[in-house]
Amino acid sequence: MKKLIFILALILSVHTAYPQSYNNKGGYSSKSGFDASKLNFGGNLNLQFGDYTAIGISPQVGYDFSKYFTAGAGLGYSYFREKEYDYKWSRHYLSFDVFGRFYPVEYIVLSIQPEISRVWETVDYRSESQVKTNKFVPSFLVGGGVRFMGMIAMIQYDVVQNDYSPYGNNLFYSIGYSFNF
Repeated sequence: MKKLIFILALILSVHTAYPQSYNNKGGYSSKSGFDASKLNFGGNLNLQFGDYTAIGISPQVGYDFSKYFTAGAGLGYSYFREKEYDYKWSRHYLSFDVFGRFYPVEYIVLSIQPEISRVWETVDYRSESQVKTNKFVPSFLVGGGVRFMGMIAMIQYDVVQNDYSPYGNNLFYSIGYSFNF
């Protein structure tokens, strides 16, 4: 974990050593300050229905600091439910994340995303007993993938591995979209 934080700090320090900024028209400018054209909006949406239901939405807003680096933040809501013969289980997550994406070459993306979620879980056993859980859950996603136009497809992993993490303990894929105004 310390190595990952060191690498992130190194990337950020190398990035901030260059005073020029990349503009969306493919060139550099020495203009400093906030540029609204560098804002991008996007996120993910997931839907799955059946005996196991998963619903989620996670909008994000980012800022293109250069053609190589984007950082931003997002909010998310996820709902999971499973019904079996003798029990019902459901979890709600409300989360906040910050992210950094590095684009070393045109179509490749490397990403980190620390996240904190509030989880509310209810488990009903045969309608006789009910167990409720209410807690904060940390996650730290690392991953990489490809970017083409506004689409980003990544394979990610949660390095924290909390038992209540919405990401499980395996690699997972995500496909998202971002756009600029």
